[in-house]
Amino acid sequence: MVKKKPAIFLDRDGVLNIPMIKKGKSFAPRKLSEFKLYPYVSELCNKLKHYYLLIVVTNQPDLKKKKLKINQLNLMHNKLKKKINYDELNYCSSLSIKSKFKKPNAGMLLRSINKFNIDTRKSFLIGDRWSDIEAGKKVKCKTIFIDRKYKEKKPKNPDFTVKSFKKAVEVILNDKY
Repeated sequence: MVKKKPAIFLDRDGVLNIPMIKKGKSFAPRKLSEFKLYPYVSELCNKLKHYYLLIVVTNQPDLKKKKLKINQLNLMHNKLKKKINYDELNYCSSLSIKSKFKKPNAGMLLRSINKFNIDTRKSFLIGDRWSDIEAGKKVKCKTIFIDRKYKEKKPKNPDFTVKSFKKAVEVILNDKY
């Protein structure tokens, strides 16, 4: 029997990179020049990589809305790959809440769970919005909400609430020992 692996599911905007904030709401960058990682994200992800697969899962509805060009998205993801050695990146551009891949639905996570034989009971999802936490709960992994104080709906009962990615990584590494 193949041993199941633990993973960290990482939302992109607001977790790994700094989102655009307008009137207290978070928006994804639309150009490579706007795509900036939070401090220490590369180093912290390298620490996690010793123990976990790293899977990026991100909703990117601006593609369908024609506010983001695919070449800009690809450039952002290439930059991210150079900074973080993730195992897979899944994105969903759907505008429909009915899409099985759009968070809060778990399709992007399930795709990676099946592909990499992931043990969700030993895995975490780190997100900054209610939809991230809901997706993580649907696959029964531990959820960590980074509260960036957006003026929007908060998640219900994340396993942990922290103020930064650094604190989220501390939670995971403390759980490991």
